[in-house]
Amino acid sequence: MVGDVPYRGSVPQPAAPRPHLRLTRRGRLVRAALALLLAVLLILALVSIVRSLGGEDASEGAAAAARSSATADPAASSPAAQGSGETGDDSQSQPSPTPVAEGGDAEDTEKGSESEEIIRSGTVGDGTWTIAAAAAPPEAEADIVVHTYAVRSEDGADIDADEAAGQIAEVLADPRGWQDLEGVRFQQVATLEEAEFTISLASPPTVDELCLPARTGGLWSCRVGPDVVLNSDRWLHATPTYDDLAEYRAYMINHEVGHFLGHGHVDCSADGQLSPVMLQQSIDLQGCTPNAWPADEPGR
Repeated sequence: MVGDVPYRGSVPQPAAPRPHLRLTRRGRLVRAALALLLAVLLILALVSIVRSLGGEDASEGAAAAARSSATADPAASSPAAQGSGETGDDSQSQPSPTPVAEGGDAEDTEKGSESEEIIRSGTVGDGTWTIAAAAAPPEAEADIVVHTYAVRSEDGADIDADEAAGQIAEVLADPRGWQDLEGVRFQQVATLEEAEFTISLASPPTVDELCLPARTGGLWSCRVGPDVVLNSDRWLHATPTYDDLAEYRAYMINHEVGHFLGHGHVDCSADGQLSPVMLQQSIDLQGCTPNAWPADEPGR
């Protein structure tokens, strides 16, 4: 019977078992080294990305700080609020260089427009003050605002308070000054408490301290709020932009008091013209000629 006949067809043989891959010790070391190299490259890539992002953030922060500094320019603010003057010259963050003092950045203004050295005397005051005696008040006039001020000189700065006060009073009362242009008069009083603003003549280190946050760099003068601060070196030695010391002193006074009255810095309008008083003349006349008096400016 068919069922008794043995089956003679081919029977598939089972596949031989696949041999296991075994790494030698050297192969295992190579694999570990490759893994470590990939990890190091990944870490370096991440660090590079983080630094790139951080640099962008820093740049944005610096730009924002610059914008904030520009917005806070005291020359454009209330006369009794921010500092101003010549930073570099009498500065407006206004030497009138934040608030700024007149003259630009102190670090960049060691020389005047004629490339002559600006005098640094090295004077250091005592930090104490002599207040000048009061002067006779101006005649009463209808519709005229009277601003009271005190004059003081730092002891050790080699400036006599009463003598300086006399010169300041003459400048402020001069018809070429601010009084007729602004409809004001100035009255010198004997105490700081009576004064609407103070004019201090101080040694360079004291000026730097009193003018903060304006940066006067030991060279310049400033106006910060109700304080007009005049650098003793500039009072005694002027700058290379002026040949006449008395005229330079008149310019210093009118420039800084101009800030107190609310005036900001301006530029020279044309070569050869008289300089505006609110130009930072201590550092650069910009093609104009020296001028200490606001009433003498072109267009007045």
